[in-house]
Amino acid sequence: MEEIRAKKRKRRIIGFSILGAVILLIVVLIIACTASTAEKIVSEGEYKQAEKRTIANSVSANGKIVSVNGEEVTSQQFGNKVNYVYVKEGDIVSPGQVICQFDTQTLQDQLSELNKNIAETKTNKAEQDSNYDRRISEANANRLRDIADTEAKLNGARLEYIQALGEIETANKNYSDYMADPNHHAYDMEAIQLESVIDSKKSNADYKKSNIESYEQTLRGLQETDDTGYIDARNSFDETTASSIQNMEERAKDLQKAISECTVRCTVGGTITGLNVKAGENFAGGTVATIEGLNDLMVEAEVSEYDIPDIAVGMKVMMKTEATRDQELEGYVTYVAPKASGSGSDSGLGALSGMIGMDVSSLSGGSSGSGNASATFLVKISLNEQNSRLRLGMNAKTSIITESVDNALAVPFDAVRDDGNGGKYVEIATNYDEASKSDGKEAYQKKKVTVTTGIKGSYYIQIFGDVKVGDYVYVPPAEGADSIDEIMNMMGSSAGV
Repeated sequence: MEEIRAKKRKRRIIGFSILGAVILLIVVLIIACTASTAEKIVSEGEYKQAEKRTIANSVSANGKIVSVNGEEVTSQQFGNKVNYVYVKEGDIVSPGQVICQFDTQTLQDQLSELNKNIAETKTNKAEQDSNYDRRISEANANRLRDIADTEAKLNGARLEYIQALGEIETANKNYSDYMADPNHHAYDMEAIQLESVIDSKKSNADYKKSNIESYEQTLRGLQETDDTGYIDARNSFDETTASSIQNMEERAKDLQKAISECTVRCTVGGTITGLNVKAGENFAGGTVATIEGLNDLMVEAEVSEYDIPDIAVGMKVMMKTEATRDQELEGYVTYVAPKASGSGSDSGLGALSGMIGMDVSSLSGGSSGSGNASATFLVKISLNEQNSRLRLGMNAKTSIITESVDNALAVPFDAVRDDGNGGKYVEIATNYDEASKSDGKEAYQKKKVTVTTGIKGSYYIQIFGDVKVGDYVYVPPAEGADSIDEIMNMMGSSAGV
């Protein structure tokens, strides 16, 4: 029995081996045929007509559909209680419409107390100013009264001084008259008394003169004295009080503003797409609501740091979305960020390897992570026409036209070759009609024509020279993409028509 089973297993193994060999032979034949066909195509090359075309270079980027006038409504009422919410997600709102109302009781109490303090301070200031004015008025009246009184005393002192001088003169005359008598002598008792009277009158005159000087000094002091003491005191009080009132009034304005901000309103019209408040709960801070205009859309795309230097405001953009199927949307660049918005990933080689069926990880040094990530820059794109099939958040594939030439004389760029001396040329078939109809019996006659080149697309290139529309130019056989640079040249962001 075991011998029979062993024979059966041996027959199955032989059968599978034969089947595998047949499959392998078929695969080898298919590859050989394909290679043979490719070899034939490569060896022959082809001829293409020079023609007028629009050639364009473009930068490709993935974008998102966003709102033109979308905005996040924020509030500083962190931790404050939400009393009422007047909208819900999906509501269509207009500018100025109330979204929610925060509790204002604490702020209202603070404002009421502050206004009370302001009123009391102003009342006290008015009373103090009145007291200062009264004191200044009284001091001024007293000073004027003292001046008048001193002037009267001064005038009296001056009269008394004049009288004293007259008395001196009389005493001197009496003494002279007495001494005029030859029988009188200076040592007479009467003469001595007369001299004593003269001395007394002089002393009295000196006293009267000193009174005059004293009153004059007092008068000058009163005339030079003003009310600056009271005035300075009042000014200092007014300055301090006014500063205090100003500070309180500014604080009151801040409270009034805070109270008004407790009523949160829409800043733009549109649709509520996000709501972060709930009645009865405390606000966590930040965004209250997100408002986006669903009828006015645009595209925001992230462009790599390699391509961003080629992008400028005003450039034409062609876009496609899954929602709009094969319809191509047109727009233009309205904004190019001056600063990177983030870092991209090294997905270029990975995507390439998936498309061409080869492992290219070794070409990037086998490294991964953010160290080799490319920075990206935000580009905003306006749509020439709105489309009803578009929705917020949809993906959009964009091609930003960086350079474009209409009616350019164009040939496949493989047709343009270097002459080895820094020049370029193409080969034109001078007998294309005859040779193409001879089934290979007549060889193509080629003429070398020197050309210069202009803009280059992904397949066509603009040329200048002795080449006309309709001329058949020779396109050499493709040699294959043997390097990553050639692969990236075919797969990169540059595109053309």
